[in-house]
Amino acid sequence: MPEQASKGVVRLTSGALITVLMTPLWAEEIADIYSLSLADLLNVKIESNTLTEKTIRDIPAPATIFTRTEIDALGVRYLHELLEFVPGYQVSRYSTYPYEYSASSRGLSDGSSSKKILFLLDGHAINAPRSGNVAHLANFSLQHVERVEILRGPGSSIYGSNAFTGVVNIVSRKDISAASLSSGNRLDYDLFAAHSFQDTLNLTIQANIADARGEPYLVADSYSNQRVTTSDPFKQHSLHVALEGEHSRIEWHTRELQMADFYHTSRISNQYNRSLQKAQFLFAEHEFQLTEQIQSTLLMDWVETEIHNGNQSTAPGLFATISQPASDEPLHGVGIFEDRRIALNWQNNWSYSPQTNVQFGLEWQQNSELRAEGYTNFDLVSLLSRDYPIQYFPNTDSVSKIGTEGSQRFMGAYTQIQTHAMGVDWILGGRYDRYQGLSGQFNLRLGAIFYPTDAWQLKLLYGEAFRAPEISETGLIRGITRAGNPYLISESINTTDIILQYLGDDLLLSVGAFYNHYTHPIIVGDVDGLVSFVNGTQQSSQGLETELHWQLNNQTRLRVTATHFFKLPTAAFRESDSMASIQLTNQWQRWQTSLSAVYRAERETEALNNDLTTLDAYWLWRARIAYQMNKDWSLALNIDNIANTDYRSPSISAEIPDGVPNKRRNWTLSLNWAF
Repeated sequence: MPEQASKGVVRLTSGALITVLMTPLWAEEIADIYSLSLADLLNVKIESNTLTEKTIRDIPAPATIFTRTEIDALGVRYLHELLEFVPGYQVSRYSTYPYEYSASSRGLSDGSSSKKILFLLDGHAINAPRSGNVAHLANFSLQHVERVEILRGPGSSIYGSNAFTGVVNIVSRKDISAASLSSGNRLDYDLFAAHSFQDTLNLTIQANIADARGEPYLVADSYSNQRVTTSDPFKQHSLHVALEGEHSRIEWHTRELQMADFYHTSRISNQYNRSLQKAQFLFAEHEFQLTEQIQSTLLMDWVETEIHNGNQSTAPGLFATISQPASDEPLHGVGIFEDRRIALNWQNNWSYSPQTNVQFGLEWQQNSELRAEGYTNFDLVSLLSRDYPIQYFPNTDSVSKIGTEGSQRFMGAYTQIQTHAMGVDWILGGRYDRYQGLSGQFNLRLGAIFYPTDAWQLKLLYGEAFRAPEISETGLIRGITRAGNPYLISESINTTDIILQYLGDDLLLSVGAFYNHYTHPIIVGDVDGLVSFVNGTQQSSQGLETELHWQLNNQTRLRVTATHFFKLPTAAFRESDSMASIQLTNQWQRWQTSLSAVYRAERETEALNNDLTTLDAYWLWRARIAYQMNKDWSLALNIDNIANTDYRSPSISAEIPDGVPNKRRNWTLSLNWAF
C-alpha cells in the first residue's frame, strides 16, 4: 500500500478512537467480554468426531477445542498460527507459495500442504479436489470463526480418505454483528465486518479484506552467488454467507489471495514470482425425520479452487544459443490449475434406546481436474524432447499440459454404534470406500471410555485410516523436474491411543500415549530421475501428548501443551521430536493481557548432495493487550515474535539448504466494534 494510504488508515483509526474515548463509560454497561470460564470450554458440543454431540469429557478421540474467546485471547489472526498450539501438530512455512503453511499431525508429512489432515468448514470437506491439500486456505482469517475443533489420529471410519492423521473442523460465526479495523508495521489494513439478520430465516453475512506490504528478507539468489532482498506482500478478500431455517442451511464461502515475490516453487525471482489462489465453497443441508427414531440429514458439497503460480525456472541466457528467435530470457511462465468437487452425503442417527444410538450413512463424491496448463516463454515440448532450436514466445504463449485433467470418483458407506453399558461408553464403527481404479478400503474404529470417578476418565481407542492417491500425485505429466506416478496405491495407518484425563472445577489435564503404524506411506521420492511420489516401506511413530488448562482464579487461566516423539517415521526428518506451547491470560477490570509461546526442537531440511542441514530449535513468543472501552468498543495490540527470533522452516527442496525464513517481530493494532 502507498505510504499516503497507510497514513490514512492510521488517521481513520485515531479518529475513531477519539470518538469512542469521548463516549461516557458506565461500569454496569460493560459485559463480561473477557470471560475465562473453564466450564464454557468443557461444555462445548463437538460433533466432528462421531457426528453426534460430545464434550471433552466423553469424546472418543484426542481433541483440542478453541472457542472464540480463546482465539481472541491468543491474538492469532490466521488458522495456521492457531494450529501451532495443538499437541501433536506442527506447522511449517513451505516454499511453494509465500504463504503456504503446511500442518502435520503426529509426525508424518510428505512435504506438501497438509494433505494428510482433513479440513472441514461447518462439517463439510474443503481440501482441494485435485491435490487434497489446503494451499487455497493460506492466511485463512480467524475472524470468520466461532470455534475450531482439532482431532488427532485417524478419522476415515466416518470421513474416508484424507482424514488420515487428523481432522480440523472450522465452525463459522453465527448471530454476529461486529466490525474491526487493523493495521500494523507489516499490515497496511485488515477490515472485517459481519451482520446477522434474525427472522423466519437467519441470514449471516461476513466480509474481510486485507492488504499487507510484507516483510523484507535478505536471502541467497536462486540463480547466482549473490544475496538479494525480497519480500512477501499479499492482498486477500473473503466473503461468507449463511442462510439458515429450522431444518435447512445453505452456506457460501469465497476467498481470493494474491501473493508476490518471496519463494515460488522454492526459487526467488522478484520479477516473475506471482501467484493467485481462489476458492469457492457451496454447501447445502436439510434435516428431516426419517422415522420416529431416525433423524436424517442430506448434504451437498460444491468445492472449486483455482491456482495461478508464476515463477522463474532457470537463470538468464541458458537458451540464448538454442532458441529461435534467440533470447537470453530465463525460462519463466505461469501454471494454472482448476478443479471441482461434487459430493452427496446421507447421514442418519438412530436413537435405538436411551443408552444406545447408531449412525449410518452413504457418500458419493467426484473430484475433477478441470484445467492443468502451463504458459511459458519457451516451447517446453521441444525442450523436453531436445528438439532444437526451441521456439521462443515473448508473451509466454507456449501452452503445454501439466496434468491429465482426469476425474476421481468414489462411494463410501459407514456405520457405528455407541452405547453405555457397565459404566463404560463403547463405540464400534467402520467405513468401506471404493475408489475408481483402486482396491476397496475398510477402516475400523473401536473405543471404550471408563469413568473411575466423576472427575477421571480413561480412554482406550483404536482407529484405522487410509488416503487414496490424489489426481495431482498420479496425473502430473512429466516435466523438467517433476512427474506423476500412476502406480501409487493407497497409504494406510493403524493408531492406538491411551488417554488419561482429569476434569475438575478449575483444571483440565489430559495425558495421552499413541502408537501409529503406517503401511505403504506416500512420500516424496524419485521416479526415473525426477521428483515424484512413491509408496514407502512400513514405518511407525510413537509418543506422548499432554494438555493442561488451569483456571488459577476468575481472572487468570494457564494453558500448557507438550508433545514428545520417542520414534518418528524415517521420512519425517522435517519434524521436531519435541514441541510445547504455553499461554497465560489475565483479565483485570477493562484490561486483558496474554503472553504465549510455542517451542520447536531441532529439525532437518534437505541440502545439496543428499545431505541434511539441522535447523535450530526455537521459542516463539507473542503478546496481546486488549482494553474494553465500553460495552461496544475495544482496542487490542498484538505483538508477534517479541524477541525478533530468526527461525527457519524446512524446505521441500534442496535448493534452500538454510531453510525458509519466517517473519520477524511485527505488531498490529485493532479497533473492534460490536453492535
